[in-house]
Amino acid sequence: MDSKLAKAQGVLHMEGLRGLVREAFWFPWRRAISILAAIRGQQRLRIGHVALCFHVRSYAEALHLIQTFQTENECLRYLANRLHEADVFWDVGAYHGLYAMLAARLGGKVMAFEPYGPNARRIQENARLNRCEDRIQVLTLALSDRHGVAPFDVRGGQRSFMMGHITDSPPSALKVRIIPGDRLVASGIPAPDVVKIDVEGHELQVLQGMRETLRRHVRFMICEVHADYLIRRNMSGSVERFLQSLGFRVFRISDRRTEYFLAAERVTEP
Repeated sequence: MDSKLAKAQGVLHMEGLRGLVREAFWFPWRRAISILAAIRGQQRLRIGHVALCFHVRSYAEALHLIQTFQTENECLRYLANRLHEADVFWDVGAYHGLYAMLAARLGGKVMAFEPYGPNARRIQENARLNRCEDRIQVLTLALSDRHGVAPFDVRGGQRSFMMGHITDSPPSALKVRIIPGDRLVASGIPAPDVVKIDVEGHELQVLQGMRETLRRHVRFMICEVHADYLIRRNMSGSVERFLQSLGFRVFRISDRRTEYFLAAERVTEP
């Protein structure tokens, strides 16, 4: 009860009364859908005319997937309305592959970057389930602004549906390969027309590592920005300024408590 009250207070503080009312409305529906999905072992979602299906192994995994679908629905619809069939789509921080599956089912060629092995395997499972495995290539590495190996913190333990992020804190048990996006493109990986980034606070380093790729190839992108992380480091607004310097028009799609989602659309050459 205390944890639920604390969550309600957090929603009220960050999103106001409207956010609290919305959360109260969705709460029982979300729980019921997640229980049914856990029993079936699959979660079905629809974005516009595209029907998607995902493997789930627990109630917690199903609940997190439906929460992501709800809170990022505007971003998903933004992608669906603008992606062209011939586009190369980079899903950076692909997690369970929600954006990757959508892009592949819309006809895009997808490069899914997911450094955590169990999640990478889940993306491959979901690609087979959605019959788009021929359009998705999974790369088990993380994008950054440098090349090498970095500690990777898996949030909530090493369960197969958990998220993680590159960390500067004391080395964790997990190490992952990191590489700049520009170096991958130079090595022959297809350059993206469209990019989505969700890397739990590492977004500026990812962008800096693919500066030339963004400047030369990318038409539009979606990026989750962890505002609290940047504020603590006196870097508020740094993601927006970086993208604007490369000739993108930048605007917010949606807000989610301590994070917000940016869209960046090519308007000029820098």
